[in-house]
Amino acid sequence: MSGPVTATGPASVAGSPTPASTTRERVWPLAVPALAAWAAAMVLLGCPAGTGAIAAITAALGAAATAWLIRPRVTRIGWYDITSHWRNIAIATLICTAAASVSVALRVHMITSGPVPEMAGENAYVTAQITLTDDPKRRPNGGGHFNQESYVTPAALKIVQTATSRQAVNVPVTVFATGRVWGGFLPSQHLEVTGRLARPTTGGTVAAILLVRGPPKVLTPPSVLQTAAGTVRAGLRSAADVLPPEQRGLLPGLVVGDVSRMDQQVTSDMREAGLSHLNAVSGANLAIVAGATLALSRVIGLPLPVRAGFAAVAMVLFAVVARPSPSVLRALLMGLVAALAMGTGRTKDGVAALSATVLLLILFVPELARSYGFALSVTATAGILLLAPRWRDKMSRAEDPTPDERTPVPGGAPITSGERGPAPVEAPITGSWTPAPGGAPTTSGIWTPVPAGAPIDSGARTPVPARGPTTFGVRTPVPQWSSTTRDRRTEAIQPAPFGNPGHRDQQALNADCPAVSGSYERTNPFPHADHHLPRGGIERHDRPSAGHDGLTGGKERDARLLGDRDDHPAPEHDGQAPDGRGDQPAVGGRQERQTSQACSRSSVLGRLPPLPRWAAEAVAVPAAAQVAVTPVLVLMAGELTPVAVIANLLVAPAVAPATLLGFAAALISPLWVDGARLLVIPAGYAVGWIITVARWAANLPFATVPWPAGLPGLALLLLAAVVAIPILRRRAWRAVVATLVVAALVVVLVIRPIVVPWPPKGWLMVMCDVGQGDGLIVAAGPGRAVVVDTGPDPAVMDKCLRRVGIVEVPLVILTHPHADHVDGLPGVLRGRRVGAVVVSPHRPEEGSGIRTSALLAQHRIPEWTVTPGARWRFGPSELTVLAPDRDSGASHGYGEGSETNNASVVIHVRWRSGSALLGGDLETEAQDELLNRYPTRADILKVPHHGSHRQSPEFLRSFGARAALISVGADNEYGHPAPSTLGVLRGLGLAVYRTDQSGDVAVVERQDGMAVVVRGR
Repeated sequence: MSGPVTATGPASVAGSPTPASTTRERVWPLAVPALAAWAAAMVLLGCPAGTGAIAAITAALGAAATAWLIRPRVTRIGWYDITSHWRNIAIATLICTAAASVSVALRVHMITSGPVPEMAGENAYVTAQITLTDDPKRRPNGGGHFNQESYVTPAALKIVQTATSRQAVNVPVTVFATGRVWGGFLPSQHLEVTGRLARPTTGGTVAAILLVRGPPKVLTPPSVLQTAAGTVRAGLRSAADVLPPEQRGLLPGLVVGDVSRMDQQVTSDMREAGLSHLNAVSGANLAIVAGATLALSRVIGLPLPVRAGFAAVAMVLFAVVARPSPSVLRALLMGLVAALAMGTGRTKDGVAALSATVLLLILFVPELARSYGFALSVTATAGILLLAPRWRDKMSRAEDPTPDERTPVPGGAPITSGERGPAPVEAPITGSWTPAPGGAPTTSGIWTPVPAGAPIDSGARTPVPARGPTTFGVRTPVPQWSSTTRDRRTEAIQPAPFGNPGHRDQQALNADCPAVSGSYERTNPFPHADHHLPRGGIERHDRPSAGHDGLTGGKERDARLLGDRDDHPAPEHDGQAPDGRGDQPAVGGRQERQTSQACSRSSVLGRLPPLPRWAAEAVAVPAAAQVAVTPVLVLMAGELTPVAVIANLLVAPAVAPATLLGFAAALISPLWVDGARLLVIPAGYAVGWIITVARWAANLPFATVPWPAGLPGLALLLLAAVVAIPILRRRAWRAVVATLVVAALVVVLVIRPIVVPWPPKGWLMVMCDVGQGDGLIVAAGPGRAVVVDTGPDPAVMDKCLRRVGIVEVPLVILTHPHADHVDGLPGVLRGRRVGAVVVSPHRPEEGSGIRTSALLAQHRIPEWTVTPGARWRFGPSELTVLAPDRDSGASHGYGEGSETNNASVVIHVRWRSGSALLGGDLETEAQDELLNRYPTRADILKVPHHGSHRQSPEFLRSFGARAALISVGADNEYGHPAPSTLGVLRGLGLAVYRTDQSGDVAVVERQDGMAVVVRGR
């Protein structure tokens, strides 16, 4: 017979785009140009403006050449050549690269030309008029004026005046100033200041550094908008005063990014737990505010465009209050794009919005290309958009597949032609069909896809040998029992085992093989003919796609469920339908083996129960974000945070309530302070939970894993990923890896009480094992420390700082200019930011002191002298200078170097749990004088002069210390420490710790006070 045929039954729509192909088509056209512009800006920011111009011209010429050489070619059927798609991407990439190069060149030219860079090179003293562009932020290191608060703020330099000229300019500068008055200034204020200009430490972002000296003069008040924003921020801080100290500091940081009152320990815990992003306002905060605005406007009954407009206004106002940090700018622009799409009824595409946002920000604010905050924000968002949906779907079995997933056509519905495009939903498959004569071998016709809407005629069939394997999607006119199944792991229609459904019902099949579900149907187009059942079973289509000859299309993988060896002949039957009246012994006898093999393929996932969709999404989002930002974190800090996913999962329920309640309290605080405090109280509970989770996660074993920083660390991370990903994609290896991980955790938990991590948790001070010399590290916050003396060897001092994880040294104190205390200074400067160096006022005219001054001048690091009473506050540590006076040192002492030793800078360090005295190399006379002039107490005593015999017993006794630290080299030629000194210390009941015996020695904070922990040699 012949004529139109309409195929019915469950099937997959051939030719429909798979999720992977859809994602690729969505990502590349915008993502590649945006990434190219970002990379170009990152490189060119450190180059002269001319280099940027050359790069722009080269990229523009490349775009023109690409457009000319790779012209689209039209085939006979009117389709563009396949290269046209990538040709367009290449042209767009080159154009965006040229635009970014032009933007960077203009920016670099603006900040490197004119009088300001020249004045900065001469360290000129100027009177300047500046406009603040952000809130002044307090610096923990106290700056150059002791006992005063120090601030740093970005500003725009408008007018610069020297003794001989006055010029109008408009360049960005970074302002360093001291004085509490700076804490009250707001963005947009116009000030007049005096100070010195200095060259910036990094190129391409600011024209100069302005070191302010003296009080500022206010020329104009802040704008109305900034005044209102400042009032809201101050109101939130005031309302949060009802909370405990840790919570009152974190709540403003969580809501509006105000970290001015953050507790240092909370900051450290959140960093180690991977929660520090909560202190920086980002897309999550904007999403919460926009979502609340949309919900409120919907309750009122506003139309969709108006709701989108209100959401956009709310996001802009929130960004003004939170200040335009890189993460806020990224989130704001993406939010505005989403609001525009919502208001106009267009499709919202997160990847396209992110790419467009990155491109626009790089073009208009090119300095963001080198911002770690911007990189973290973009990579985290990209991970959530690209990785999280896939991981969520793999961890859950969605009841309702998304439109991108392949969906079977309901039984009885016509199967569409399968081509992309506006084909009718129920377009029938037409063609002619001629049955084979009875008893003759049957060929099967394969449906070949054609353009959408076109009929499929009989000529589209391709004969297949009758005894060959039958593929799913092939119409074979033989009497058989078949079923359509759906593998929820791939969301594709799969062939089911042949056999008699009476032998094993549907419930039994699903019970044995929970990963597969479906329904049986009888298909026998020619019930009155005798046919052979094809040998070899059926082939499975894991990923159907357009372009394959067949209804399902796609690349076929050999997943035969029945044996296909030549020594197994094809079974035959008598033509009766297998409905209980006839037999099918060969096929029925192989049903058990077939089903067991099918289920064995899903045994791994079958034993793991699927997560609910909401739970899978809760796990996938933080995991994807953490994986995406890990390369940036390695470049920044050189460490990994394995606990970050768990910590973010636990705090997620508390972030939204704390943000909404805190922002509501901030809005009403100028009008109703008591009401704001009522809202802050429940927000405090949510913030308290975040602090608890951060503290718990930071105390877990290996909460942070040390990793090489910079490009070597990034290369090592990529190598590890290249090795690990193929292994983890194999199910057999997953079990092996999981076993190894569990075994490693068991070993860690067993050995951890024996092996002490370094630095120990809660460390306050570390005395480095530098040999015969002194080198101490005083905690100044996460990754920061004050260094007191540097030992004799730069390499040894550098290794000690690396072990402790110090990347910034706001202050170095060199007690006196002897080689065993100062020659290790180059190791401190190696790869670290150093703020200033304090030296003794008594310096010799030659030797190590002169070399130190020359080294500091070469690195443009200020060198200061101090007198008693100078005080600094660095994170948890408060340092006070006790000695020397200007006339100390030369007036007493005898022996080689005694005058210089007695002129040592003496530091008293105070923490909330105790204190320590660092006495340099003081000898007997200076010790007695210090005791008479500055009687004080200390829990920890750093024994002066490496424990030499020139010690005053009264000095050692008077401080009431409980532990004595001695920095000394093993088997040194000086005989340090002297037996007499050790005898006095032990007689006083002090616990003595020596670097020559114990290696590095750390003073740590405990709940009941302080303790001493040794690293061992």
